[in-house]
Amino acid sequence: MDEPWFHVMAASRTPELSDDAKAEITFFLRKTRRIKPGDPDTFRVQTVESEVRVFKRVMGTITAVAGGIVGISLIVGGVGIMNIMLVSVSERTREIGLRKAVGAKGSAILTQFLIEAVVLCCVGGFLGVGFGQVVTFFITKIPKANLHQAHIPAWAVLMSFGFSAAVGIFFGLFPAAKAARLDPIEALRHE
Repeated sequence: MDEPWFHVMAASRTPELSDDAKAEITFFLRKTRRIKPGDPDTFRVQTVESEVRVFKRVMGTITAVAGGIVGISLIVGGVGIMNIMLVSVSERTREIGLRKAVGAKGSAILTQFLIEAVVLCCVGGFLGVGFGQVVTFFITKIPKANLHQAHIPAWAVLMSFGFSAAVGIFFGLFPAAKAARLDPIEALRHE
């Protein structure tokens, strides 16, 4: 015959006292049920802390996997930006040569191509943030999910644009430096 079971919830005054409260409840239940020392418990006492630790471990794993995917995406996107900028430099070689022939410094050309790379990456960042906002909007509309307060914090938006700009600078530097080093005479002869 199955014995009836009870589900009891208790709260400690502070989270720091939860282990002490668990020990006290365990002691009380063992004494009340007349469980001898060395015998296994016929009950279970859990704290929220253990569940929070498991949740944090799972979220840490998910964050690491997502971070790896994001890192790979940034590298792939950055290589794509670099290729686009290299094609741009190749197609605009005569323009670069003409600008250098009339007195443009290498730093001005370097800055121009870096700005183009950063703008290109920030447009991609804007599209990504916009997509994230749309997904978040639809998440808030899920009935009975109690997610009506879901939002993307401002620091995350700023950080995404910062990463976009950093990718543009990092991967746009090689094509921009290549454009800045072009010899004006050779660039003007380019077909």
